[in-house]
Formats: sequence, C-alpha cells, structure tokens
Amino acid sequence: MAGRESYGAGARLFHWLTVALLLIIVPLGLVMGDLPRGDLQNTAFITHESLGLTVLALTLVRFGWRLTHPVPPPSSDLSSIEMLASSSVHWLLYFALIVMPLMGYFSLAFSGIDLHYFGLLRVPEPVTQDKETGKFFLAVHASLQWAVYGLALMHVGAALHHHFMRRNDVLQRMLPSLRRR
Repeated sequence: MAGRESYGAGARLFHWLTVALLLIIVPLGLVMGDLPRGDLQNTAFITHESLGLTVLALTLVRFGWRLTHPVPPPSSDLSSIEMLASSSVHWLLYFALIVMPLMGYFSLAFSGIDLHYFGLLRVPEPVTQDKETGKFFLAVHASLQWAVYGLALMHVGAALHHHFMRRNDVLQRMLPSLRRR
C-alpha cells in the first residue's frame, strides 16, 4: 500500500496507544467506586486519574500532530456524506478526549481531592475548593462517558463495516499490515 494512502507511523502510534489506554481507563472507571475502601480502591482511582491525564496530554499532542502532519486523502470508496460523518466523529472524539479528562480533573480540584500522577507527582489545583462545583464537573465527566462510548462504537463499527462488508481500504489505512480484501 502506498505510504500516502495510509496513516503514518506517528498517527498510528497515537491512535493505538489511545485505544490501549482507554481499554484500561474505562473498566477502571466503571468499577472503582464499587470497590471496598482501601488500597485496591485507592490504586484504581490513582490509576484511572493518572491514565486520564495521560490521555489528555496524548490527545493534545496528537491534535498538534494532526495539525502539522496531513492525513492521507479519504478513501476513494467513501461518499461525501461518509467523509463528513467520518470527519465529524474524529473531531468529536478529539473534543471528548480533551474535555472529559479536564472535567475529571476539575471535579477533583474543586472537591479538594489531591491528585497525584501515579502517586509520584502532585498535580496543582488552581481553584478554590467548592464541593458543589466539583459535583457539577463530576456529573459532566460521568455524562461524557456516554459520548465517548457512542463515538468509539461508531468509529469501530464503521471501520469493521468497511473492512468486512464493503471490503474497501478504510481499516487498512490505520492497519497497513492488513492485506487487501
């Protein structure tokens, strides 16, 4: 496959690293509040929060990368409405992966909960404690999970649809090692 038809190594690295982190963060976020209080729950919260900050930083760097490294042209098999849908889902995912961790961070900061990156580095809280505001940001953070789930399902579903049903090169652009079907 010609290099200009697929995403470059940098874009693929950002993509799959984000996927791997989300596959850890999401289950942790779903169960950590139900764990018994203690070391296991604390570890789950610290890991979820720290990986969330990692996703935020990675997404910001990835966004900058995307602005400075053009993506390959759309697959020739896509209609204009499919190109618009694809672009919209991608940009909404970037938005959600920036806003969601920020809302989580602000929920902790306003609630007066110390945030330590993997227990090593204290993350500053540039706000005054206000538990009600913290609850608001937590509600937004928790609500955004549904946007991330929906967008990710659309993204994955479309890639699989194009690969298995339409048998075009859409998925191959992010996984160049797939052989053309």
